[in-house]
Amino acid sequence: MHMIVAVLVLAPQMFYEAQVPSFGCSSTAEVSNLQSVRSDAKAFQKLLTTQVVYGQCVTIPKGVLVEGSIADTVSSTLLINAKSDPPGYLVPLKDFKPK
Repeated sequence: MHMIVAVLVLAPQMFYEAQVPSFGCSSTAEVSNLQSVRSDAKAFQKLLTTQVVYGQCVTIPKGVLVEGSIADTVSSTLLINAKSDPPGYLVPLKDFKPK
């Protein structure tokens, strides 16, 4: 546990811009599930809408600036808005570029 806290504290906060309409979720499992169906637009939209209704995910429009840090290099996620909206949201790193 102390190692994880140290990594999060040391992770630099940067601004990132959404390059495509994206989403943020409260767990890596939800991000992975959405990523796995993203190529099927209908299935993706249905799953995302369900997760938003349950309060597990949020939508992020293209062009939005967020503050974040790399959450997990293995699953390629970015932790965003942890300071302004704790505990923040995990988003697909490939949807964002550093600003």
